Amino acid sequence: MKLKNNKILFLNITFMTYNFCIKKKILIYLLLLSIFIFGNFNKLLEKRNYKINLVVPIIARDFHKIYNNLRFYINFIDGIKNIIFIGNEEINKLIKEKKSSLSFPIIFINENLLIDSNKIKQLIKIKNKYAVKRSGWYIQQFLKMIYCRLCHNKYYLIWDGDTIPIKEVKMFSNDGKPIFDVKTEYHKPYFFTLKRIFPELGKKYSYSFISEHMIINNKLMKKMIKRIAFNKNIIGNTWYEKIINCIDIKDLPRSGFSEFETYGTFVKEYYKQIYHIRRWKSFANYNYEENRLRNILFKIKPYISIKN
Repeated sequence: MKLKNNKILFLNITFMTYNFCIKKKILIYLLLLSIFIFGNFNKLLEKRNYKINLVVPIIARDFHKIYNNLRFYINFIDGIKNIIFIGNEEINKLIKEKKSSLSFPIIFINENLLIDSNKIKQLIKIKNKYAVKRSGWYIQQFLKMIYCRLCHNKYYLIWDGDTIPIKEVKMFSNDGKPIFDVKTEYHKPYFFTLKRIFPELGKKYSYSFISEHMIINNKLMKKMIKRIAFNKNIIGNTWYEKIINCIDIKDLPRSGFSEFETYGTFVKEYYKQIYHIRRWKSFANYNYEENRLRNILFKIKPYISIKN
């Protein structure tokens, strides 16, 4: 009888120990699972809540128009941290004059801290004297590119000052990846220049990366500029001089280079998985009036931005 009782006691202890171990394993499993889920959830939140600087190269005669457009950028572009105006000292004075009425922080960067604008004008003049008037158009592209050297965030957004969003725009997908907005434009000289810069590239995709804005991966832009700068097959002492020397003389006075097509093609070719692609719809309305714009917001649903 005593032996039987001992067996029962032993079995009870064994069963309780087994149950305890099972429960302990389940608790450990649940604890590890919660740590995993919470950790990844935090990472997901980080991915979905990028704060980005909006970078706009600007000249004095466009200041008031772009300043009045700021409300559209602030209201419709998701995740803007700061607005960066890049220009000469005249722009800095204009910002200071508006300081008391600013509802959103504008940071000024002197363009000469990033590139030598006068040198670029001189390089263009030497190559084609008829292209000097177009030098500002090339300079603003180079400024948007080289801002990567000052940017401390993973991404920044470049946006043409003559284009405004008219409805909410998210620059990142739900999985945290940035989005390339693409259209259907095709301008042959852009790809002629691109192929001179990167001979293995050219017109690789059926769509265009020109949508008047682009989300830039800081590190990838640095890599692209570095590859251009260290390309011994292109004449020039700086990366932007090499780009200028890749543009055909006859195309220089018009539109011979696109930062959008160059960066977009470079990234899509060598870093395929980093960006998602989204079809973008916009239209040009160069002389819109405020009351007409309000009507457009409600009536023209497919469009996301206006070039004014």
